[in-house]
Amino acid sequence: MAFSIISALYEISRSSGRVVRVEESRQYTVTVESGDVEGSGVGVYELGREYCTQAMPKGIVGVDSSSRVVDTPYMFIAVGSATGISRLGLRAFDIPAPSSILTQGDHKYILVIPEVEPFNYNVLAELGVEYRDPSSRPYPPEYNKALALEEHRVELENKVLENVLGWGELVFLDGPLFLPTHPVTEARGRSRLIDVYKENWSLLMRRRLEIVEKIDSTTRVFGIVKRLQYTHILSRDDPFKLGVEKVSDHAYLSILSERMFVGKKASPFALGPIHVRSEIDGRKVDRSMWYICVPRRFVGGETGSYVFFRVETLGNASNLRDIQPVLFDSVCTGAGIPLSIVIADQRAKRLSEAIARNVMLAVGVDRESTLQYLSP
Repeated sequence: MAFSIISALYEISRSSGRVVRVEESRQYTVTVESGDVEGSGVGVYELGREYCTQAMPKGIVGVDSSSRVVDTPYMFIAVGSATGISRLGLRAFDIPAPSSILTQGDHKYILVIPEVEPFNYNVLAELGVEYRDPSSRPYPPEYNKALALEEHRVELENKVLENVLGWGELVFLDGPLFLPTHPVTEARGRSRLIDVYKENWSLLMRRRLEIVEKIDSTTRVFGIVKRLQYTHILSRDDPFKLGVEKVSDHAYLSILSERMFVGKKASPFALGPIHVRSEIDGRKVDRSMWYICVPRRFVGGETGSYVFFRVETLGNASNLRDIQPVLFDSVCTGAGIPLSIVIADQRAKRLSEAIARNVMLAVGVDRESTLQYLSP
């Protein structure tokens, strides 16, 4: 079905009138996250065997999303996917469901931004694809494509989170619980859309927070942030007086770990808690953050550079035991990143890649120009 949808869109676009492609709207954005650190008391804790003695969690759901882009002269097409998978509970919820790819109906996992005028948007509605922004307005050709992709992935993740809410299992979300700072400052595109960008992002984050709070009220939800090169929380407060400014969290932790283990055998450690207060629609929301640092192990048992990730929870939790399920799924299993996140990541990527291959056949482009991200 994805093949026939894209084929129809491609033919419609080719037969349309004037091309209004905006090249600058394709320059991707890098989201640099920061926050206001509340209080002090940040410490370093070596993660010994005592943190791996508790019983294994009954169920953990990993949630992640992925996207692939097909950039044609007439329209911007993105294929998104999202998944929630429980490796212990042996169940999964996918968008799109593999069986639905070959049927008619809702295909909102396909995002289409036409770049020709005039264009009949009723065609897109009939095909069941997504072409509206979070505020239900058709995406204009000049809309920043990286922001549109980010919005698309968040929408899909929100739908998955709403579904796994009823499973009664712990939820590991790949990425921050929410991102209050909008990436519009780095976006390329028409300045007249800045207010639209902010409005859409505010709406998405409000929905995300509502869902996350519902999950947290019945079980627990943890945000797992892997790309620490785009976050700048530690260097703003410099809790260990390293004398570095305006560096990423990844760089800060690299410097700290090198200084801690000079002449010593590297071992896993946690840094925290860091309490960050953010504002969403005028409301103050608190998060507690821990940075987990796991040395890479090579053949023979030698250790090398570290794998870093951040764990987020809602509220002001201060006990390392509060993130015990995350430690069990990463440090205690010998993994650098929680296994539930790794499994969800691979499943989401395989879904989006499988659909993108159909798109590739439909529009007649080679694999290299199709299976690409438009975000870092």
